[in-house]
Amino acid sequence: MAYSVDEERDFVDEAISLWTEEVPYLDTSGKQITGRILRLAEAVNDRMNGVLHGHGIKYGTYAILATLRASGAPYAMTPKSLQATLVVTSGGLSNQIARLEAKGLVTREVDPSDGRGVLVKLTPEGCALADRTMPPQAQAERDFVRMLSPEERQQLENLLRRVLLLNAHS
Repeated sequence: MAYSVDEERDFVDEAISLWTEEVPYLDTSGKQITGRILRLAEAVNDRMNGVLHGHGIKYGTYAILATLRASGAPYAMTPKSLQATLVVTSGGLSNQIARLEAKGLVTREVDPSDGRGVLVKLTPEGCALADRTMPPQAQAERDFVRMLSPEERQQLENLLRRVLLLNAHS
């Protein structure tokens, strides 16, 4: 008999069983998805940090460096545009940028298109670190979803995008 992971119970199934038994009148159908998303978020974060550990950084640092690198030369963005691509508060981003600046990985420069604005720019050291970490990070991301077929990946991507977009506007 072929094994199917769909037949296996996970921690969410166990939790839902408890909720159903103790609070049977409560609709817990949202927990089937949100519980798994929360656990997956932890697993992704742990995996990404594990890949980056040997480079002396964590995922939050990587995300900033890689986003700046992916923005193209001159590898600079305003804090507002950088924040729009990351899952971090403006205060959190400001603290991260200050730490990266202290390590010599980014600089803050006057935005030539807006004399009052600031650009966060990769230093050569920051660019080199981004270039070293992007390939193993991308491999870890592919490995994380390796058990899904290309069609399943596309379906999951579309569903998650839909949930994100609809919740961003509500």
